[in-house]
Amino acid sequence: MCPERWKQIGLCALLLGAAILIAALFPKGLLLFFAALLLICCGVGLLRRR
Repeated sequence: MCPERWKQIGLCALLLGAAILIAALFPKGLLLFFAALLLICCGVGLLRRR
């Protein structure tokens, strides 16, 4: 895959993780919180990948 594709996937994972994190803060979902953190970490990792 080309590097541009990795950045798009990373950005998508980062935004999806942030959205789940915001949703998890309201109804107190611990599992959603960990899923959001995992997605954010994956997104950051993919964005840093060269």
